[in-house]
Amino acid sequence: MTKLLKNRRGVVSVEAALLGFLVLVPMLGGVTDVGLILSTWAAASRAEQAGLLYAFGNGAGSSSAIVSAATTAFGSATPAPTVTASSACYCLPTSSSWSRNGGSAVSCTSTCASGDTMTEFVTVSVSTTVTLPVPLPGFAADYPISSSATARLQ
Repeated sequence: MTKLLKNRRGVVSVEAALLGFLVLVPMLGGVTDVGLILSTWAAASRAEQAGLLYAFGNGAGSSSAIVSAATTAFGSATPAPTVTASSACYCLPTSSSWSRNGGSAVSCTSTCASGDTMTEFVTVSVSTTVTLPVPLPGFAADYPISSSATARLQ
C-alpha cells in the first residue's frame, strides 16, 4: 500500500483533466455565447440593410413591403425579429440638402415653398432577443440586439 501512495505516475493526466474541465469547458461556453450574439447581430444588420435597399429601389410608399424584405433577409432564426419602417419628409434649403438639420418636417404629399427641396428619409429598425445557451454569471440570460439606420431616398 505504501508503494501505491508514493507512486506519482499519472498525476499529470489527472491535472490535465481537471484543467480541461474547470477552465476550458466554461471558456467554450463563453465562446459559444459570444458567437451566437455576433451571428444574431449580423443577421439584424443584414435585415436592416435589406429593408433600406428595398426602399432605395422601390420607394418608401409601402412600409409593410420594407418590413417584409427585412424580415426575409433576417432568416429563420428564432425568435423572429421585430422590424419597423417609417418615412418622413423634410423641406430642406438647397444649401443643406444632405442632412435633415435646418429643414422642417412636412407631409410627404405637400409641396415645399420658396425653392426648398422635398427630401424623403426612411428609417428601418430591427430588434430581437438572444437567449444565451450558457449564461455566464453577471450577464442576463436574454441579450437584446437592435439595429437601426436612416437613409435619404430623394
